[in-house]
Formats: sequence, C-alpha cells, structure tokens
Amino acid sequence: MTTRTPDTGPAVRTRRVLAVLASLAGGPLLLLYGYLLAWFSPEVTSDRAADRGAVLWVVLLATCVAAAGCLLGGWLRLGRPGRWWPWPVGVAAALAVGWLAAGALL
Repeated sequence: MTTRTPDTGPAVRTRRVLAVLASLAGGPLLLLYGYLLAWFSPEVTSDRAADRGAVLWVVLLATCVAAAGCLLGGWLRLGRPGRWWPWPVGVAAALAVGWLAAGALL
C-alpha cells in the first residue's frame, strides 16, 4: 500500500479552500469571543466566582482554546497525508458551543 502525499492534486486544493473558509469564519468569531472574555473577566474575579457567569466564562474560554487549537492543527496538517477533515469540524463545533455560551453570557 502506498501513501500519497497530498502536495498536489484536488485534495490539497480542497483542503486549502476549507482551511481558508474555516479561518475566515473562525477568526472574527474568535476575536469576538476574546472581546467578550475581556469584557466579562471582572465577573470571574469577583467574590462570588461560583455563579453562572463564571461558569459560562470558563466554557467560553475553553471553546476559544479548542477552536484556536483546531485552526492551528488544521493549518499545520494541511500538507500531510491522512485524515484532515476532523480539524474544520472541530472548529465548527467549538465555535457553535462558544456561540451558545456567549449568548447565555450576554
């Protein structure tokens, strides 16, 4: 069994297009989530840090880290053979959970 490197052909073009689309969709949302994290950070550092806002803040932080990690992993694995499709799916899932957390935080 031979392994073909995806340096040429339609597979790489498809991967590049999906990586660019994920970055175009994920980049502004990650900036928005970062802004919301900075805006609501005093809520976490207050004396009542175990309330609902603090939990949502931590969930939003975790989804930001997950989405950024999936974006980075997708770009780093772009030219390597093997499964690549989980990276954009991970970005979309993390951004969807972050959207729900940001909506509940506001």
